[in-house]
Amino acid sequence: MTAKQARAFLLKPESYCNMDLPLYFTFRELLSAVSKALLGKSLSSLSSDSRKYEGVNYSVLSNKDGRHAWRPLQLIHPALYVSLVEQITAPNQWKVICERFKEFRALPNIKCLSIPVSAPSNRKDKAAQILSWWQGIEQGSIELSLEYNYVLHADIADCYSAIYTHSIAWAIHTKAVAKAKKGDKALIGNIIDCAVQDMRHGQTNGIPQGSVLMDFVSELVLGYVDLELHSRLEVDGIAEFQVLRYRDDYRIFVQNPQVGDRILKALTEVLIDLGLKLNSGKTAGSSQVVTHSLKPDKRAWFRGRQGDQNVQKHLLVIHSHGIDFPNAGSLTVALTHFYRRLAKAKRVQNPIALISIAVDIAYSSPKAFPVCAAIVSRLLRSIKTDRERIEVIKKIHRKLSQLPNTGHMEIWLQRVSHPFEPGLAYTERLCQLVKGKSVELWNNDWITSKKLKAALAPSKVVNKAKLRSLKPVVNPVEIELFATERY
Repeated sequence: MTAKQARAFLLKPESYCNMDLPLYFTFRELLSAVSKALLGKSLSSLSSDSRKYEGVNYSVLSNKDGRHAWRPLQLIHPALYVSLVEQITAPNQWKVICERFKEFRALPNIKCLSIPVSAPSNRKDKAAQILSWWQGIEQGSIELSLEYNYVLHADIADCYSAIYTHSIAWAIHTKAVAKAKKGDKALIGNIIDCAVQDMRHGQTNGIPQGSVLMDFVSELVLGYVDLELHSRLEVDGIAEFQVLRYRDDYRIFVQNPQVGDRILKALTEVLIDLGLKLNSGKTAGSSQVVTHSLKPDKRAWFRGRQGDQNVQKHLLVIHSHGIDFPNAGSLTVALTHFYRRLAKAKRVQNPIALISIAVDIAYSSPKAFPVCAAIVSRLLRSIKTDRERIEVIKKIHRKLSQLPNTGHMEIWLQRVSHPFEPGLAYTERLCQLVKGKSVELWNNDWITSKKLKAALAPSKVVNKAKLRSLKPVVNPVEIELFATERY
């Protein structure tokens, strides 16, 4: 990509927010207004120090396991986001970054397959990213079984929340140069480091999660890890291996487990220097390279019974898979196929029982909630009156309210309930925007420019025309990605 193309890509609404949200949420108008307000100006000339203020970013809380684990998916303050994109894609700075990525890509035995991609034609970028994973990681792993007899799987524990912001400059310029030029505010590594701290109340540990921009920043740090790992293995005389990396997930191919253990040791040492560590619970090896090229949930799904002529038994088969593999990609794919089946059905018996099963799946696998919401929306059509439908939706809300941190779920439940009862109460602030309430998503107290503050109006986030045209049943285009069965 040229610097101009990179800027356009990173300023796309789906790059700013890569969360799964209903289609009436859009950030296009907001990002455009902020870009115009910043045109030809530095953010510092329109603001004070954002680090002194809390709540600069907006977090949508997503439950990870149906229990007490959760992930804050952040909508970075649009002014900070746009400003950083413009600085990164300045032609001279973009050239420095691209040159560093060329070094990362030149490594003969380590291949990164998670650089953010721009989709060709009208395909969604996220769908293109999934396709890239399928072709590069899954299919690539199977192909490597011809050359290697052993594979190790490993990933980094809490990668985004553990990244040390100063390591961004190390990654781009080398540690020695970054330390020698620590005070150089023109150095792109320092610019990114500073900008990330501006987003996080001055913290030097962790980067926000939820945007392609931060995925890109993480790839800089992880590319540096690849480079350091290769150097250590070269010194140790280890040459016969192949590493496939997708973000913080590693697949290490070797001829025997002893060499694999030496590589893991070297990787651990590199990560420690950066304040990162491997997730010991997810580190495993196998001589069955083809079998272990597929994720465990996918292997289990292939081996097991995938459906039934009876609609309820079909959903119960998926429910059983969800118990064994909560939040698995194969679970979402199976639910998507079930939704397609429902969409073709003229009549559905026992819709409330089916709704109960779908909600229970989502309760244990919050990642699957968007497609479960679509299934519920289709089943509600088989309930006779709006009054009964609203009562079922309220029961779903009460059940989900027992879970902590369910903002993302509320957003999708509102998508289901809005055509029947727009006034249902939800605590998530994005839901309140849909109801037309005046709420603040980002703390703008540090912004001094009236023009920039006006550009940051949260009301721009909701497309009223799309909201008015909502159908009671969630359209497949709202939840499906290209080639999801390849996940």
